[in-house]
Amino acid sequence: MIEATGRFFRSLTGRLLLSAVLWSAAALAVGGMLLSFAFRTYVLTDIDRKLEMMIDTMVGVSEISPEGVLRFNQPLLDQRFAAPYSGWYWQISEEGRQAFRSRSLWDFELVPDLTNRAFSLRLSEVAGPDGQGLRVAERDIILPEADRIFRYQVATDTAEVREAIAHFNWLLMGALAFIMLTVSLALVIQVAYGLRPLRNLRRSLTEVRNGHKERIDGDWPEDLWPLAQEINALVDQNEKLVERARTHVGNLAHALKTPLSVIMNEVDGDTSKKGQAIALQAKNIRDHVDHHLKRARIAGGGTGPGLPIRERVEKIGRAIERLNRDKALEVTVVCDDALKFDGEKEDFDEILGNIVDNAGKWASSKVMISATRAEEGLRRAYMDIRVEDDGPGVPAKERETLFERGKRLDEHVPGTGLGLAIVRDIVELYGGHAYLEEARMGGLAVVMRLPAK
Repeated sequence: MIEATGRFFRSLTGRLLLSAVLWSAAALAVGGMLLSFAFRTYVLTDIDRKLEMMIDTMVGVSEISPEGVLRFNQPLLDQRFAAPYSGWYWQISEEGRQAFRSRSLWDFELVPDLTNRAFSLRLSEVAGPDGQGLRVAERDIILPEADRIFRYQVATDTAEVREAIAHFNWLLMGALAFIMLTVSLALVIQVAYGLRPLRNLRRSLTEVRNGHKERIDGDWPEDLWPLAQEINALVDQNEKLVERARTHVGNLAHALKTPLSVIMNEVDGDTSKKGQAIALQAKNIRDHVDHHLKRARIAGGGTGPGLPIRERVEKIGRAIERLNRDKALEVTVVCDDALKFDGEKEDFDEILGNIVDNAGKWASSKVMISATRAEEGLRRAYMDIRVEDDGPGVPAKERETLFERGKRLDEHVPGTGLGLAIVRDIVELYGGHAYLEEARMGGLAVVMRLPAK
């Protein structure tokens, strides 16, 4: 699961979606914080404006009595100042005198800092009665009737304000979450729709590589049309280069065969040291020519619907049994009927024929051929073919050398030493690999991974 997620986010689709979602989330988060801050600022500003207006109202109805006592010449209209602990309070303080305060404060008294003058409006938050949190507006006022400084204070409980801000924040978070979900869904649809031509192009390339199509065709967006044309030009050029290389290799090999045949005929029967050396080198040259002729013929591409292999495996097995009648060789085939080779029939026969022929030569009496689909998790479908015998086997340190051209561990057994080299060349051209290990029957096992349908 983790590996699949990592592969997705390394893909172009994953990167586009991840970057778009992250930027959208960041933009919405910043926007949400700005909206929350703006709402909180607006609410507090509105409260502060009301508090300031209340101070102005209090100053307007204030007067000094003949006894020198501050009083209101008319009552305040807001009845919340009369109810104890109502959440709205006022207080007028003077240094050295008892504070004049609203009935709503009841037995509570605000404690102003009279030593620090506030001739302009000052705002603060303090603890109030009954555990309330108060927002306080205060200002120092000098009334015309007296040369004295009075500290006017108006306070309100901020519980309702905090509740309103919290409610707004929850609504805002819900709205932003819904917007984020909608935007993410829109991004998924947008990226999927926008990248669909690229996925179609990849499928077309796969079909070309597998042999289903010769060129990339169809209608492509303006951005991808030049790329499709360049890929078609590359495919055409590659076909021409491969055909030219095959022709040159074939011409060269066939041109060398005639003089080699002449040389070998001239030294045939010559038992001298020089004649034997010439015959040996001529034989080596012919083996190399045969090897490169076979390599030039290798297709290495897909065959469209695929080649059913069970019939081919059984046919090759019967042929090897007939070639080894003298030791009553028994060839066992274990193969799923649904397995198909994604390649040329001639290449498959070349691979399996060389391996099974080699196993038949070395086996005591049994050869087993098994073909199974490779494990999941690969970018391309593969199958594993295993050919093993009950012969003497090969030491582990010498197995890899058998893939070298012309390498033979026993010169008494007929052969050129090119079989396994040809096998590895073909398997690698198809994107697979081949290796040797000890067989379950005690001999040598050749294991090959080949593309499957």
